[in-house]
Amino acid sequence: MDLKIPKLPKVTIDRRKALIAAGVGIAVVLIAFAGWTLFASYTGDRQVAVFGSHVAASEADLSLVSGRVSSYMRSLQDTSSAAGADAYVREFAATAEYGRAVAAYHRQVVGADRVPEAYVGAQSAYVRALDHLGRAFSLWSAAAAACDIRAYTAANENLARADQEWKEYVTAIGDYDRELRVAEEGGGAPPA
Repeated sequence: MDLKIPKLPKVTIDRRKALIAAGVGIAVVLIAFAGWTLFASYTGDRQVAVFGSHVAASEADLSLVSGRVSSYMRSLQDTSSAAGADAYVREFAATAEYGRAVAAYHRQVVGADRVPEAYVGAQSAYVRALDHLGRAFSLWSAAAAACDIRAYTAANENLARADQEWKEYVTAIGDYDRELRVAEEGGGAPPA
């Protein structure tokens, strides 16, 4: 059995066809590059928008809880009766515990966001701020529980530690604002 392999016809490419083929190839590469660039830009913009909406929701929820905690702390001495003070302290503890849960929830949501590399510093600073705020809420709750059992020394210690966590929260929010500004301006490292 003698198999004959057919021969392919000789392709003759003239200069015009070669230039057209090269032009088409370059056009395909340019279109693919432009498409990828647009897709990456859209994806990055979308990630930033989602991150921004999560931070805004977090700030809205936590400002309400923080405002209530501040109100309780300002007027804790104003309760006249022991029964009223006990009820007030229990409300304060419940509000602080709720704040801890809200901070933990938002920390999980914001921490899970995918952000462009330029925004990683801002995300990290905001997550750190939520960690400090969550600890402050826990300490306020512990202080209220200590007040409820008349352990005022422990309550004062917890309030002092909560105050320190609050200061760390404020510092981390400042870091977040600075990192966010740098990311939005497209600059390099943020000033310290």
